[in-house]
Amino acid sequence: MKKLNVVLALMAVALFALLSLSPLKAHADTVTMTYENPGGQSTGNDYVYPYYFSINGSSHYTPLMCLSFTQEIAQGENWTATFTQIAGNTQYEEAAYIFSLATASGASQTTIADAQWANWELFDSGASSSIPNGVSQTDVTTMLDNAASYVAANQKSSLYSEYQIYVPVSGWPSGDNTPQTFIGDSSSQNFSGGASTPEPGSLVLLGTGMFGLATFMYRRRRIA
Repeated sequence: MKKLNVVLALMAVALFALLSLSPLKAHADTVTMTYENPGGQSTGNDYVYPYYFSINGSSHYTPLMCLSFTQEIAQGENWTATFTQIAGNTQYEEAAYIFSLATASGASQTTIADAQWANWELFDSGASSSIPNGVSQTDVTTMLDNAASYVAANQKSSLYSEYQIYVPVSGWPSGDNTPQTFIGDSSSQNFSGGASTPEPGSLVLLGTGMFGLATFMYRRRRIA
């Protein structure tokens, strides 16, 4: 009886691991975002990357780039957001390419400003009418064109896994519009909690291994 209980337990663990591969659980992390302060660089009346956030109450701030030009947030506001995968969404893939230019080692303030406005225009074409002096619309348009070309030629680029999108889902102050959506570096998150979902390959190995062990123990029991 004791061996049978062990077999059943192993099979239950294996089943749970394999069910975790379901698309419905592909990226379920939820975090609380608090907007602490802008990085200080601005163009006209608008701050540009980085925007600093405390995620899940961490005292270490996470720099993010804003993707929503028409929404507004105020320092100290907080809300709940979920992570959204970039791969498979052309607009997010282009945003990741543009964000990579802003975060590249040695990126100039001009490049950062151009990248911020390029991502604003990517998600809201009307942002171009508000582009300030000091930001070249020609350079922004070129950056957008390069992003589209890169994504078209690199549909499975590893670049997309380096970043993630923070999409607001609930909790912002009553009366306020939905907060902005942001993009950030997934390899340098400065917050506690919100552990990443295990890779599918790891779950397959765990699940099949557990099933194999359970089957082996069951056969030994039958032989005995």
